[in-house]
Amino acid sequence: MKKFVCVAAAFCLCARIFAAPEKAPFALHSVADGVIFGAALSFTAAAVITEKTADFPEWTERSYDFDSINYIDRKLSRKYSKSLDNWGTVTCAVNLILPAAVYGAGYFNDALNSQDVLTLAVMYAEAYLLDYGAKNFLKMGIRRIRPYMYYDGYPEDELDNHDFEFSMPSGHSTDSFLGAGFLTYTFCRYFPDSKWKVPVIAASYSVAVATAVLRISSGNHFLTDTLFGAVLGTVCGIGVPLVHEFIASRSDKKTETALRKGDVQFKVTPVSFSVCFVL
Repeated sequence: MKKFVCVAAAFCLCARIFAAPEKAPFALHSVADGVIFGAALSFTAAAVITEKTADFPEWTERSYDFDSINYIDRKLSRKYSKSLDNWGTVTCAVNLILPAAVYGAGYFNDALNSQDVLTLAVMYAEAYLLDYGAKNFLKMGIRRIRPYMYYDGYPEDELDNHDFEFSMPSGHSTDSFLGAGFLTYTFCRYFPDSKWKVPVIAASYSVAVATAVLRISSGNHFLTDTLFGAVLGTVCGIGVPLVHEFIASRSDKKTETALRKGDVQFKVTPVSFSVCFVL
């Protein structure tokens, strides 16, 4: 009997060493994710259709009252700069793809199983769709004139599509802070003790702040536009993972409730097999 116990203990110890983490911080749920993804996709589609079909008043050349802008926004506003506009787009794109770049890196990818990768991909897609729909509906509802319209040399190609009056919130800032918030929260949950945690957080938020600064410097947005976008992007980037963390915790509770004294739980992963006895 003692030999059997020793062998079983050794077997379980080896299985534990080579097994993937027992509890993932986030989990998918077929019904919940069907609702979230479907609603987010519909929200984004509605925003795109509304923007394309809305009957905005035709623009006629006119001047705007610069004194109507609050003091801080007025002092920080700038004339349009094409080069800074392009750089702001670059930094925004960097932060949007940064989560995929980090989790696709061999060092971190090896620590994630296929279910983790799928969960991250679904969560990011849901967060981006919510982000996209929200920022565009807000832009069309608020219709704030961009800073460059108060100066000479504004981009005339933005007049016909009415982009010149979609200043709040800053879409680039929203997207950039979405990527930073999502990467920061999920990375800290998957790798809480990683030496890369601080560098990842610092890098993602540095790029997000740089995006906001470039959007102001290029004349595309006021400071308050970027602050609004930063809050909106962060809420979407962290809010969706929070929902899936709640789903995971509920799933764990159900599993613990289902296991009663004397039960035996078998767990099989691609690299291990384990047996748990509930005493």
